[in-house]
Amino acid sequence: MLKIHQIRQLHIELTTRCNARCPMCMRNYRGVDYNSGYPLTELTVEDIKKIFPPEFLASIRFIDFNGNLGDFGLAHDGPEIVQYCLDNSNAGIHIQTNGSMRSPDWWAQFANPRTDVYFALDGLADTHSRYRQDTDWHRVIANAQALISAGGRAVWKFIPFEHNQHQLDACRQLAKDMGFDRFEIRDQGRNRGPVFSRAGEFSHWLGEPQDWQPDAAAMIQDHVTWFDPKKKIEWIREGAELRCRHLKFQEIYLAADGSVYPCCYLGYFPETMTHPGNSQIKPMLKNNNALEHGLAASLDWFDAVEESWQHKTVAQGRVYGCAHNCSI
Repeated sequence: MLKIHQIRQLHIELTTRCNARCPMCMRNYRGVDYNSGYPLTELTVEDIKKIFPPEFLASIRFIDFNGNLGDFGLAHDGPEIVQYCLDNSNAGIHIQTNGSMRSPDWWAQFANPRTDVYFALDGLADTHSRYRQDTDWHRVIANAQALISAGGRAVWKFIPFEHNQHQLDACRQLAKDMGFDRFEIRDQGRNRGPVFSRAGEFSHWLGEPQDWQPDAAAMIQDHVTWFDPKKKIEWIREGAELRCRHLKFQEIYLAADGSVYPCCYLGYFPETMTHPGNSQIKPMLKNNNALEHGLAASLDWFDAVEESWQHKTVAQGRVYGCAHNCSI
């Protein structure tokens, strides 16, 4: 696996806090309470300076601010951190956000030719919040417009669902009229699944459940999970070749507590959070917090992940996150 001098891309989760309740996000997984085993925490600008000094950033070509759990817009030091990265590298920067927080002036400060801000806009005002629960479409539009008016590069990120596909052309045209830099369609595998209330009660299905998923009545009566990791393991071909994201992009993932992982697929806080595969990763972790041990030492445990690839199946020891996400 990569050593510190080989890293060229950074994937950074600045905070685990989020204002939204998107179905199938791990924050709302299985209808559990708000905190399902991950810390509510964030990285400060001083943390980032400690982990990524200027001499390290000088060789970085791309930085993606996009977390497994949190939204960039709720990171207190977000603007200062982005500016620090711009000042000390030639990297292109992507910021991923639901954009339904802060003021238009706050977002305008990210206007920079090397910074793309991706606003999640899944439809028009009448459909957007069916997936992006607890967000305000009009507020997202106002924040995006402020960035654009300041000369910034805004990207409209659209996830197609059954309830919004009829608005695709209208959204594309609105993005053009407003001056978005581009319009991108993303299918993030969340087209079908359960929707829960803030109290954790099952509400309804988004799309139709797949054959192996329980119906609504079973979920309510038996409190079963919509996601069956055993079933997903069956989809993984035995001995499948892996195309590792970490190696392909020369990238590492920094979680909001300062812990370091080869990629985001393995970064669901293995020591405390319930997530498929975390029980495998937890014993592998050794000195992986860069705030405590430094970045170089925090990468050493990655070799244990690569060693697991000699096994043909997850049951034999191949890391679940690798097999599930990077099999080809």
